[in-house]
Amino acid sequence: MRFWVAPLGAGMAEFTYEDIYELLRMEKYSTDLQLVKLEDLKKIKEYFEAKRGLLAKQTKDSEFYDRSKKDKLKTELENARRALKDWYEKREKKLLSRATFTARTDFKLRDTTNMLPSEEAVYLKLLDVLKENYVGFFNNFKKGVVEEKPAEAPVDAPQELAVAQAAPPIVLKKIRLLQQIPELMGPDLQTYGPFGENDVAAVPEDIAALLIGQGKAAEVAEGQQAAMVEARVEQDVKAIEQQNQAQ
Repeated sequence: MRFWVAPLGAGMAEFTYEDIYELLRMEKYSTDLQLVKLEDLKKIKEYFEAKRGLLAKQTKDSEFYDRSKKDKLKTELENARRALKDWYEKREKKLLSRATFTARTDFKLRDTTNMLPSEEAVYLKLLDVLKENYVGFFNNFKKGVVEEKPAEAPVDAPQELAVAQAAPPIVLKKIRLLQQIPELMGPDLQTYGPFGENDVAAVPEDIAALLIGQGKAAEVAEGQQAAMVEARVEQDVKAIEQQNQAQ
């Protein structure tokens, strides 16, 4: 797929928070993925680089800058990050819907229209997972094997009920996987995964601690999620430029 590329240069208009919000608004009120130009991705990247640099300078030389201006810049940057994260999540939901629709058509109508390179990679992975599950289910069905969820043991005795009530709730922690991880069984007997490299997932604290301790995952703080979306935008800019150079 070839993306439209606008000529860039010194005369390129400055990108603002309002421009990012406009991208979010268009994505929010449309039913399908909207076209994202390489020019806009580059401007988003440059916007965050410029604002972070200015904030760092004002923080370093705080005696030369008005505190209110610094606070205003910090608020603008936080709002822009939140808008970018919301924009990403809106597109992510549409991506899931398109993958599901493709599965309903017996995987014959693969549609990558207006997808960014990272989104197309996720879409194709989703199709592989859905198809594997689809084929596995109906193969088992033809053989007369139907998978059932293990029945939960009835809690009759008061002592057992007390133990069940005393069981601590499962606390989930958000992590980013640094490598591919197979399916894991959690302390709640639920399965988590499998996960691919750079996937972000919420898993029980025990599993998170194990994977982080083994160097296979890193904890994701709330503030890091927006930064990860920024990094994904930068990756898409590079990927699109490489695609266009190859064509």
